[in-house]
Formats: sequence, C-alpha cells, structure tokens
Amino acid sequence: MRDWLFIVKPTDTTMDGDFSSKERVLELAEAVPRQEWWLARRRHMFPGDRIWIYFAAPVKEVAAVAEVVDKPYEVTGDAEYPWRFPAVLNVDATRALYRSPVPLSALSNQHPQGVPLVRDNDLQLLLKQAKL
Repeated sequence: MRDWLFIVKPTDTTMDGDFSSKERVLELAEAVPRQEWWLARRRHMFPGDRIWIYFAAPVKEVAAVAEVVDKPYEVTGDAEYPWRFPAVLNVDATRALYRSPVPLSALSNQHPQGVPLVRDNDLQLLLKQAKL
C-alpha cells in the first residue's frame, strides 16, 4: 500500500459538478463516499492505496482521506485530465481531518506538485490526525 498526496484547488477543481471545498468533500464522504477522481497523468495506484486530500486554498491543509478501489484508467475526450480512478472517502477519518486538519507547514513537502507520494516522515502525522 502506498500513500499519495492528492492536491485539490477548490477554485478550479470540481467533483460531481461542484467546487471541491473541504466542506463539500466532507458532505460527499457522508453522502456519496465513492467518487471518480481525475488525474492529468497516469499514476501507478493500486486498490488499497490511500489518497490524502490536500486543499491548496483558501488554507493550505490536508483535510480528507480516501482509499483507492481500482487502478487508474484512461478516458478519451479529456485532454486535460485523461485518467480517472475510483476511490472511497473514509468518512470517519475525513471527519477527524476536517476538525483537525494537517497544515502544509507541518509537512516536510512544502511545495507539493502533481500527485506525489506522501513522504515517510509525514505519514505518521497524517495517520494520527485522521485517527487511523
């Protein structure tokens, strides 16, 4: 199992037709936790991997977590985000992170880009805050 940092920019990233604020992602975790996530490039994700959702604005923080349920697959007709993968938001962990998010300043990766792997020295903090 690997842990990924999935960067969400609420001003230009949408999920199910709505802006992806941490409030909206918490609502989805509680109502429709399985979501299709979009990728600009293929990542070698596998079922059981986790994605830690980092909200790049308005406050830079990790405030949700989901589990990958299938490998990324390619879609046609979307040049900007040609890859998708299904993941299920962990409602309890997302609630815990929503109440007590991990600020970017607490992570060793101060400039995350793309969808990087979570650094080993950050994982314990994320797990603790998510109560996992």
